Amino acid sequence: MAMSVGFTVPAVADAVAAAIPDRELITQGDRRYTYADIVDRSRRLASYLHSRGLGCHTERSSLAGHEVGQDLVGIYAYNGNEYVESMLGAWRARVAPFNVNYRYVKAELQYLLADAGASALIYHAAFAPRVAEVLGDLPALRVLIQIADASGNELVYGAVDYETVIASSSPQPPPVEPSPDDLYVLYTGGTTGMPKGVLWRQHDMFMTSFGGRDLVGGGVMGPTSRSRRGPQTIRERRS
Repeated sequence: MAMSVGFTVPAVADAVAAAIPDRELITQGDRRYTYADIVDRSRRLASYLHSRGLGCHTERSSLAGHEVGQDLVGIYAYNGNEYVESMLGAWRARVAPFNVNYRYVKAELQYLLADAGASALIYHAAFAPRVAEVLGDLPALRVLIQIADASGNELVYGAVDYETVIASSSPQPPPVEPSPDDLYVLYTGGTTGMPKGVLWRQHDMFMTSFGGRDLVGGGVMGPTSRSRRGPQTIRERRS
């Protein structure tokens, strides 16, 4: 019987970067980032998140399908290299990333972060005033990383600058081993009610959305393990 395996996105990124380190992965205006650049920067971000005590505290094998045993980090940012690095860095530190709609007003942002029980938030400086408005009602939100932009907004109290984190953190990945069971939390838009966080195993998200499956033939790129659980909503854990 063939042995089945599961994928993690950081492991896939590492493999690609090892094969084509100098090939450009992201271009944005006059900025160019190679595969090696993005892997290095995501490792530094992961090292910082781990140093702040964030990660996986209970393995999924010990949890019900709707439960979360990881810290969650919201990504409240425009498209750019920082968004990709934040997702990779979170997974490498075994922190579950989730999306934050940049159009949200105060009440929506506060609801989303509270519903997720977010421990961390990575956000563009343009959103700093809105972040400052909701912090008082989010005691669990203890790690703030602010991405500088053309807005010129100062750091929110208690926040650290994104590029400072990258420059000052260890390039070595944290001493944890990401699992295919680690989560990505995908928040719905809330068009038919309040937003709901849908829990996806990292392996399943890779297979369905990140190129792990041949879109033409339908086959997988390698041996895989069948998902043990379908997606669940984060809110179900409170019922």
